[in-house]
Amino acid sequence: MMRNNTPAALETDSQDTYPVDENTATPRCLVSHLKTKISTTGPLPFDKWMSDCLYHPQWGYYSKGDARVGRSGDFFTSVSVGKCFGMLLCYRLADYARVNHIEGQFDLIELGANTGQLACDILDSLRSDFPHLYKKVRYTICEPLASMQKVQVSTLKEHSAIVEFHATLSGIKQAKKHGILLSNELIDAFPVKLITKKDGQWRELHVVNHNDDFTSITEAIHSPQLLESCNNLPPLPDGYTTEYRPGLEAYAKVCASVLEHGMVLTIDYGHIRSDYYAERRTTGTLRTFYNQTADETPLVNAGEQDITAHVDFTQLALAYQSAGFEPQYFDSQSRFLIQIAKPWFKAIENKQQAPPAKLIRQFQTLTHPGMMGNQFSILECSLNHAPDKAVLAKLELPEALTRK
Repeated sequence: MMRNNTPAALETDSQDTYPVDENTATPRCLVSHLKTKISTTGPLPFDKWMSDCLYHPQWGYYSKGDARVGRSGDFFTSVSVGKCFGMLLCYRLADYARVNHIEGQFDLIELGANTGQLACDILDSLRSDFPHLYKKVRYTICEPLASMQKVQVSTLKEHSAIVEFHATLSGIKQAKKHGILLSNELIDAFPVKLITKKDGQWRELHVVNHNDDFTSITEAIHSPQLLESCNNLPPLPDGYTTEYRPGLEAYAKVCASVLEHGMVLTIDYGHIRSDYYAERRTTGTLRTFYNQTADETPLVNAGEQDITAHVDFTQLALAYQSAGFEPQYFDSQSRFLIQIAKPWFKAIENKQQAPPAKLIRQFQTLTHPGMMGNQFSILECSLNHAPDKAVLAKLELPEALTRK
């Protein structure tokens, strides 16, 4: 149910250096590192804590190359369901290439591909169902973690001739003429700041080491960006705690810099702003996951559990708009997959033979409202296109944006 990748496109301002010792005990070393950082620099903003817990290059949860996805892991994703998800995305990508009359190279860029299984499923389907398009495709994976890139190379060995790797999205120096930036459960992985309302004022949560245990304290907010976001929130009661995801505008600008024409296709779980900051959501959306068990305990099991927060799709769409993208589609995974599956069902009907039962079961799991169909949303934003006004309304966005 949770993400299956890492925030490869984000550039960090961290100046940390990390010793390399593959024989050290991971949890102990990360805890020691965090305690040293706090004793040296003072209380640690939660987004910095989350970043180290998940992405420390040696001891972070996602940096160790362990199998974390699937029935035996900590969380379950649409990719875990089977090949159907990648196959249907392949139909969407092929339709995009057809509508936009792409004749030359067609670039697909995936951000944070985890094991590379989604890329493999997409490319397998392109090769079998759209061989003419497969010959035009260049598939780029952005992955900063060497351990994960090694797994991806192995997963995609059959497609190695058309796959390339970059550590970061900004590492792509020459803009692609026409392409799609694809991410599945990526944005929820971006570290968040935690804020709480106290005595009528918003304050930011920081992590401290108290009596050899990690706990949180609140401090005054100094970031102008965070203060502006807090000032734009609806009236909320004291004790209300929620998240703010910094860096989305910078991320969106990097996305725009690598494309001349194209779109970003974002798949994730989250809410539009009025729902995200609803008064009933008093503890926010931050969750931890360990062995398929959800909790709200981000200050324990450092490096051994997933930490995640839902996506504010209104904030994300605004970030894309500020970079020059315009929203074209926003809906549930259920409606999205049912729509793009129509050519698949038509092809099955023309062949007059039943599709594999396994694929049908996967499709039902991915689209059923009570399973994964309503848990995820799809946002498509395109460069050099006018926005879809109905989509703007869904996202609670104004029809005209004053760009920075």
